[in-house]
Amino acid sequence: MKKIPFFTQPLFLLGISLLLYITALSLPALTFKIVEHRAMHTNSIYIMKGLEVTAWGILGLLFLQWPAIGWLANPLYWFSCVLFAYKKYKLSTAAAFISIILGFAGTISAYWLALPNGSNPYSHMILTKLLPGFWLWLAAPAFLMIISGIADWKYRNRLV
Repeated sequence: MKKIPFFTQPLFLLGISLLLYITALSLPALTFKIVEHRAMHTNSIYIMKGLEVTAWGILGLLFLQWPAIGWLANPLYWFSCVLFAYKKYKLSTAAAFISIILGFAGTISAYWLALPNGSNPYSHMILTKLLPGFWLWLAAPAFLMIISGIADWKYRNRLV
């Protein structure tokens, strides 16, 4: 019987995707410029880490902020992980793809749609830069989408 290397095992590859996701949460993800509308100038720049963006994203959804729609990429990614673990590769690929689209579109919309800065009605935050944490956050579902697609192709061609 031919022994399969551990680094080609589906659960090992899923672990790599999860490691990318967890690493993204600990890195700086987004840079915001804080704009005071009364003075029409910027006071400061605020860099958010991935975990902070994730925590504030759920609140943004509760307060109906359009850019917070990108937060929905998180549960879709986790759903894709579960589907991958249950060997539903085609659905896992689709969920990961939708996660990437939602995450990217929702987040970059903060370039044009200002977010509230706390309880100050005269201050808003505008996205100015996407940092490595954001790209790793998107790389996790992208990697999962790729390995799900390959696993689905192998399964359909009976290579597994």
